[in-house]
Amino acid sequence: MLLPIDVLTRALRREYAGLLPLLTDAGTQASGGVAAANAIDLLACRAERGAQGLADQARALRDAASRVAGSLAESEGRHALTALAGDAGAIAASNLEAGEAALRGAMARFEAIVAREAARGAFASGEAAVALADWEAAVLLADLPPAETTLADPYAITGESLAAYLRDRFAEPGMAVTAFRPLPGGFGKETTLFSVAGAALSGDFVMRRDPGDNQSLTNDCHEVAREYPVIRAAFDRGFPAPDALWLDTDHPLLPGGHFIVMRKSPGELGGSFFGATTQVAPELGDALAEIAARLHTLEPLTELGDLASFIKPDLWSLSRGEAARRYIAGWRDYYLAESHTPSPALLAIYGWLLENVPDRAEPASLVHGDVGFNNFLFDEGKLSAVLDWEFAHIGDPAEELGYIAVTTGAALDWPRFMAHYVEAGGDPVDAQTLHYFKVWAYARNASAANILWTRFSDGLIGDLKVAILPYHHYPHFIRGAAGLIAQGPQVAG
Repeated sequence: MLLPIDVLTRALRREYAGLLPLLTDAGTQASGGVAAANAIDLLACRAERGAQGLADQARALRDAASRVAGSLAESEGRHALTALAGDAGAIAASNLEAGEAALRGAMARFEAIVAREAARGAFASGEAAVALADWEAAVLLADLPPAETTLADPYAITGESLAAYLRDRFAEPGMAVTAFRPLPGGFGKETTLFSVAGAALSGDFVMRRDPGDNQSLTNDCHEVAREYPVIRAAFDRGFPAPDALWLDTDHPLLPGGHFIVMRKSPGELGGSFFGATTQVAPELGDALAEIAARLHTLEPLTELGDLASFIKPDLWSLSRGEAARRYIAGWRDYYLAESHTPSPALLAIYGWLLENVPDRAEPASLVHGDVGFNNFLFDEGKLSAVLDWEFAHIGDPAEELGYIAVTTGAALDWPRFMAHYVEAGGDPVDAQTLHYFKVWAYARNASAANILWTRFSDGLIGDLKVAILPYHHYPHFIRGAAGLIAQGPQVAG
């Protein structure tokens, strides 16, 4: 098992604690919601106590058997209880599953001995009944987490705390938050939609916030302090990036991660990073091609300065081939330097990538790095905004095209897409180069997923969504990369 069960169940308890009040039948002890919560508590405590919990129960049984034996006169029952107490040591030394079965068997032996002795009148004083009741109740209650266990996120933003922050920021006591909705999903940032009515600020907005310590990736522009300048620069150049209003890295009224506030762009998401939700309409594919070409033909955003590992003044003058080589090697080095779950397959894929970087002499350009239907907003059939610039860097624009090819798959008419991309100013890309960057798209996502789920395993991330990465996503990523390598370049599309 890749994920420690105690970490997994602890995150499950935290997630479910937030959902429980929303369940319609959660108010009664026999309700389905409460029953599920109790089951999660039992699993969490069992996972956290593990073998130690079994040893504790075996010792408690030994002590109870010894105490009852000591209260009996010389008899067969006394000898049987003494023998039972002696056998408890073997239970404590067992593995968890065998030990639990042995413990249940020992309880049955204990009950049979007590029944025989009770029939002889050995427990008339009631002393043994009191001692045994205390022991059994304590053992059962130990299978539940302490009542005072706190599951709530101390840094969670509420509508009330956001309103207090905005009133203070704009010095407007009457400003009101009229709608507030945290969005589920995503593995990097916390996203909250909210609406405001006020004189200084009014309308619909989006907050993108870094999670707590050790939770997000730290390369590229994954932290909002580096993402914000890229979004602003692209928007100011007329590119359809969100209208980012401000970055806040000093926010005592909203403790936790730093955040960006943006005006809400109109439209709906077009799909997930596994592909579009439906066949891409020709006009949407054309719009996507034109947007990609616009991005890749932007003049260098030198105003960003020395912003991130792969957004630096000297990188704008690199060839595409050299920029790609440095970027991919940088990701490999970052993966190895971070706490990660060993993956021979991923390192072999990196080996192939670094031996086969396309030798492209044209100048590098800005690359969004995550252009897929999970990050496009469409409004009435038109692309209205490109979201989430966490992977922005200076590199080969063919990387973007490879990523688009992977995330759209057969849903996009690729020859038509490329024709519109070139017509809009983008450079043509040969089949071998496209194939290479499709492999890289999978490898990059695999690297990010591995680092994030390892942080979850290490107890640094409490977000239960991360637990699906090694099972639902990572196999898809490494198999996707390996399948392409085995297949070799095909005709584009």
